[in-house]
Amino acid sequence: MQRNSVSARAGTCRRIAGLAVLALSMLAATGGAAADDPAVVGSTRKLSPTAGARLNGTERVLALGAEVHCDEQLWTGAKGRIEIALVDGGTVELGENARVVLDDFVLPKDGAASLVLRSVSGALRFVGGAIDHARPGAVRIVTPVATMVVRGTDFFAGPIDGAYGVFVFHGEVQVATSGGSVTLRDGEGTTITRSDAAPGAIKRWAAAKIGRAEKLVGF
Repeated sequence: MQRNSVSARAGTCRRIAGLAVLALSMLAATGGAAADDPAVVGSTRKLSPTAGARLNGTERVLALGAEVHCDEQLWTGAKGRIEIALVDGGTVELGENARVVLDDFVLPKDGAASLVLRSVSGALRFVGGAIDHARPGAVRIVTPVATMVVRGTDFFAGPIDGAYGVFVFHGEVQVATSGGSVTLRDGEGTTITRSDAAPGAIKRWAAAKIGRAEKLVGF
């Protein structure tokens, strides 16, 4: 990742700080942020056994109820789990050995809304909130193998059964690689073996595989 890209994202995060803090107040959350600080975008709802975060070179261990920020990398270790409640009402659940960063987070206002979550490693489950419902394409999940554009969605993405799998519990997800794309809807999944190969055929995942996906991120 290039330094210029990091700087651009951080600038976006700081510009939306005031808006995100206002949303926290409206949602009866605690805490605030100075205009030049990274925006508070959520807080930890569940974690087991430990999870941590890194922001501007500073590492910390997360506790229940801890605030998380735009541009902050969140991580779990072996057998780790964490659930983040976002200020727009969405949630992100991470399985073990996961790394994610919220690169962009703009709450709905005057037609503008966006959320970009970069998944570096591990499995996640994303449930959309106000940003996801604001407009088509407002939420993107970027991974090393594919980019997912989501809409009104509850979905799983991560390593499963020897490949990278994406499964939609509810909603719609467009899964794109440099080799092609597919659009998944309720109960449909795909697998990806390489970033330069098209996603696999759309399939209805068996109950056993859905259960394995849920177990990878569940408590």
